[in-house]
Amino acid sequence: MKNSDLLNIILKWKITLLLVVGIAIVLSSVFSSKYFIKPKYKSSAVIYPSNLVPYSQESPTEQMLQLFQSDSVFNHVVDFFHLIRHYGLDSASPTIHNELLGIYNESVSIKKTEYEAVKIEVLDEKPEVACNMINEMVHAFNAYTLKLNKAKTKEYIDIVTAQMQIKLIQIDSINAGLKELGVKYGITDYYAQSRELSRAYYKSLSEGKEKKISDLTNEMRNLEERGGKFHELQLHLDQSTREYGDLLVKYNTFQSDLGKQLSYTNMVVKPFPSDKKAYPIRWLIVSVAACGALLFSLIVIMIIEGIQVSRISNSNL
Repeated sequence: MKNSDLLNIILKWKITLLLVVGIAIVLSSVFSSKYFIKPKYKSSAVIYPSNLVPYSQESPTEQMLQLFQSDSVFNHVVDFFHLIRHYGLDSASPTIHNELLGIYNESVSIKKTEYEAVKIEVLDEKPEVACNMINEMVHAFNAYTLKLNKAKTKEYIDIVTAQMQIKLIQIDSINAGLKELGVKYGITDYYAQSRELSRAYYKSLSEGKEKKISDLTNEMRNLEERGGKFHELQLHLDQSTREYGDLLVKYNTFQSDLGKQLSYTNMVVKPFPSDKKAYPIRWLIVSVAACGALLFSLIVIMIIEGIQVSRISNSNL
């Protein structure tokens, strides 16, 4: 079909086309009004993560995204705002959870932004509810994250406590060995005793005190035989004491973390009750309806014109 033919058809049927488009505009305007489609208002917030320690290869933002989408946050919001009643659902329905989850996912959008933040958008028929839902989601997120971190911290405390107990047993065992060397063989400080014996030995040697030299020789031999064991135990004691001190620092740090009430969000864009509806977009509905009606009408008219031309051609034959 040529452009001129199409233009002729439009001119020929212009009244009909105008009437159809006019009816489509009127009907779409009526059915997109608040009497048929309840308007919804949108609130949004942009949040950056804070104090989050990722569990694996995920970034803090990705961890925040997962926690916001957790069952804990969802269940808290559902209970706090009584969403089953708010959305007009039947609580006795066997598919209530899927119905509720479907409406919730349509109404709540949680996405990661290109700047490593999380953007939350909520649609609701009441602007105050949309705004308050975001604030309550953030509250539930902080509470749930704090609970998880405290549980993880308690696990670390249990692990460190067990390690400290083992280390104390080692220290007690080493001290018992050192005490035995001290009681049985008189070794209490290897290096100090070695210096004193050497000094006394050479002094006695210079003075020619044979008995004293003999006694000191026996003491030096005793120190030499048992001193290695004493020195080894002393090194182990020093190392175990340092390790116990490191564990004690970790234990105190975890205990301090356990008492902290941290926030895990930095809200850079706060939500507010909107005074302008976000849904439905009436001008878009009216435009689509008018264009659709015009296109459908042209198709029908062209079919009618084609049938008429075919009949005229057949009658001429």
